[in-house]
Amino acid sequence: AVVSTQSTGLDRCEILRTKATRDRDAGVGMRIYHYTVIRVRFPDGIYLQGTFSAHDTVESVFKFVESALRHPLPFSLIVPGSTALKRDGSLLKNAGLVPTGVLNLSPAESAEFTLLSDEMVCKLSEM
Repeated sequence: AVVSTQSTGLDRCEILRTKATRDRDAGVGMRIYHYTVIRVRFPDGIYLQGTFSAHDTVESVFKFVESALRHPLPFSLIVPGSTALKRDGSLLKNAGLVPTGVLNLSPAESAEFTLLSDEMVCKLSEM
């Protein structure tokens, strides 16, 4: 008797939801993104922008940032208003970085010079 009462209560919850709510919960009509634009803000105010697949991992963003650094140094990437991203194999879409995302670079040590490599600084000055 208890089980049938619980299942009836669940059925009522389904009946009271609107079609739009049921569709949203089922993912009907959600946009599917194939690419995402990630912007990384350096402490000196410079932005590094990259385009990634929506199915890339957070680790690929870390590698991209490392390739643009002048010297290898430990850093973390922080979502504004949130915590630091974990350097793991989680997907960008699961991290909430699709279709776009802005991350703040926080070096483990303070640096008084630009963290970007000379090649990236030259590209910046050409713009």
